[in-house]
Amino acid sequence: MREAATRAAHALPVQIAEPTHTVPRIVVDAPSLGTGGEHVPSARVARRMVPRPALHSPSSRPSTTVRRARRVVQKVTAGAALLFIGSLVVATSLPAQAVQSPSEIAPEVAQLEPAVQSLGPVTGDATTLFTRDEIGVNDPLETAMMSPGELAAFQAVADSERGGSYYGGDPAFPSTWAMLETDYVQTPFPEIAQLPVSSGFGYRPGGFHGGTDLPLPPGQEVRPIANGVVSAVWQGNNPGGGGYAVFVDHNIDGRFVQSWYPHMQAGSIRVEVGQVVDVSTVVGQVGSTGRVTGPHLHLEMKNSDYVSFDPLLWLQTRETRLETG
Repeated sequence: MREAATRAAHALPVQIAEPTHTVPRIVVDAPSLGTGGEHVPSARVARRMVPRPALHSPSSRPSTTVRRARRVVQKVTAGAALLFIGSLVVATSLPAQAVQSPSEIAPEVAQLEPAVQSLGPVTGDATTLFTRDEIGVNDPLETAMMSPGELAAFQAVADSERGGSYYGGDPAFPSTWAMLETDYVQTPFPEIAQLPVSSGFGYRPGGFHGGTDLPLPPGQEVRPIANGVVSAVWQGNNPGGGGYAVFVDHNIDGRFVQSWYPHMQAGSIRVEVGQVVDVSTVVGQVGSTGRVTGPHLHLEMKNSDYVSFDPLLWLQTRETRLETG
């Protein structure tokens, strides 16, 4: 019976009718927009809904490995962001030199320790200099002092020369004297800053005093006022009452100057006629020999006219003309 019904159904003619579709109209009732009038909203044609393709089916969830990879990427990204922010804080709180690479550091920044400065002697012809970097220091005393070799060389010239008279204003050893030119002078007691004076140069009761008396304790060492050569030595028999005395000829800036050191202690004289001396040589010691009232050194100086002049005034100023008395 079922089969008979099926055959009858297949035998029936089938006609497919044209599709009929009426576009729906949507009427909007919006009383809140007003009372109508000319601005009544019109019906709008509804857009056909087109289905959007699904990106993935609900059943295609990411695998466990993918989810883990995503979490690792997120953590790495967050850490990198924190490091970047931290580097900005450090860079803004440090000086520019602190973040420079070693190859970009400026020399004045890289060199933290100053260069080691050296202090050493520099040899010269007739001057002793001590230099530090580009600064030179000239020590006049060191310049005036002669080395043992220099003293020996000058002494050899003096020994070969026949000495003349100490008196008259001419050097007793002219060849040696000519070689001993100097501009450095000192008092006979260079270690004493202020010298006492008991009797100055010039007139005083009893006559003219040709020198300056310096009262110092007996035994005080006496040195020459400049480099020179000894022209006379008196062992207690100085004819002018000077007792034990020594005379030295000097070449001061090319001019003749003779210095006297009388009244020295008996047996203290350490030099002899014709001996070359420098400012460090000890010629004797303070005493009270000859015509004196107490221990002192009578310092007297003569020029080329053999006229005495004020020794302390000349030593203090070096402006006194040696030719004037």
